[in-house]
Amino acid sequence: MVISLIIPEINSHPKNTKDAVISILTTEWPLTLREIFFKIKKKYGYSSSYQAVYKAVTELLEDRVLIKKEMKYEIEVEWIKKLQSFTDIVETNYYAKEKVQNISGLKDSKYKEDISILNFETIFDAEKYLYYFMKSELFKGKEDIICLQENHEWKPIYYMRAEYNYYTRLQKKGHKFYFLCSESSTAEKNCQEFYKKIGVNFKFTKEKFATENMVFSDYFIQIFIPEDLKEKMSQFLKEDKTLSLLTEVLAKKSSIRVIITKDKSLAEDIKKQTLKKFQTQ
Repeated sequence: MVISLIIPEINSHPKNTKDAVISILTTEWPLTLREIFFKIKKKYGYSSSYQAVYKAVTELLEDRVLIKKEMKYEIEVEWIKKLQSFTDIVETNYYAKEKVQNISGLKDSKYKEDISILNFETIFDAEKYLYYFMKSELFKGKEDIICLQENHEWKPIYYMRAEYNYYTRLQKKGHKFYFLCSESSTAEKNCQEFYKKIGVNFKFTKEKFATENMVFSDYFIQIFIPEDLKEKMSQFLKEDKTLSLLTEVLAKKSSIRVIITKDKSLAEDIKKQTLKKFQTQ
C-alpha cells in the first residue's frame, strides 16, 4: 500500500475531504457515512457535497485506510501500523544522515578516514544518536551479531513500546544480541529478565570495562562516561533511585565522548570474543 495522504494534525483544519474524514475518525468511531458528513460540516464548516464525502470514504476503503463494519466506518489498524513503521523509518534515516552540527546535544565532532569522534552534552544525547545510528545500519542487512559490553544497564527502566518493537523487528531480520554487564544490582537484574523475555542474550560478568563498548556490522563504538557519573549511576541503581538516575546522571550536562571506528576485522574479533563468554558457564 502506498501512503499518499498528508495526515492532518488532530483538530486542525483539513486540506481536503480525505483528510477531513480521517481527522474526524481519529477521535470518534465507528461512524456512518451520514454521521461523518454532518460532523465534518459542523466541525470544519465543510461546504462540499454529501457525494464528495461518499467518494472520499469509498476511495479510502479501496486503499484499505478505512474498514466498514455494519454500515459504519473506522480507521484500519493495520494501516496505522504501516504508517507508524513508515514514519519510524523516515525519522531514523533523516536523523542518522542529518548534518552532524545539527544533532541535538552534540558539542563538537572530528572525522578522520574511518574514525568519528563525537562529543555529546549528556548520556541521553549520546544514547539517542546511537539508537538511530544503529537502526539505520541494522535495518539495511540481516543476521548480524550485536554485542554490548557495559558496566551498568539502565535502558529498560525507561523503555517504551518503540524500543520493544525495535528489538523484535531486528530479531525478525535474524539479528542476535549479546550483552555483557559488570554490575548486578536488583535494578540491573530486572533489566536482565526483561531482555531474556524478548530474546536478548544478557549476562553478568566480573570484568570491568574502561569504556562502554558496542559492536555491530563493521563498527566498533566506544562510549566514554566520566568517572563521577559512573559512580553516581552505580549508587542510584543499587538504591533503585530512578528519578535521581534520570536527573543527576543521564540528563546531567557533561562531556560524553563517542568514538566510532569502522573496521571489519576489529569488529569481527570483538564479536568472537564476546560470543566465547556466552559459551562458557
